[in-house]
Amino acid sequence: MAKVLRALAHIFPAATCPIAHFPLETEAVGFARNYLAQTGRSVSVVPASVGFDVVRVGGL
Repeated sequence: MAKVLRALAHIFPAATCPIAHFPLETEAVGFARNYLAQTGRSVSVVPASVGFDVVRVGGL
């Protein structure tokens, strides 16, 4: 069952929506924690070409 779920996750990745961009990872993580506390929406910090992006995961 795990292989099927992993295959589906690769075919249909979770929708993401960029929220903010920061030069340092610590700033991005701090913003992500604050955003999660205020909104309750799941967020992720991902490396960008320069710095780090905070993206909202799931529903658009």
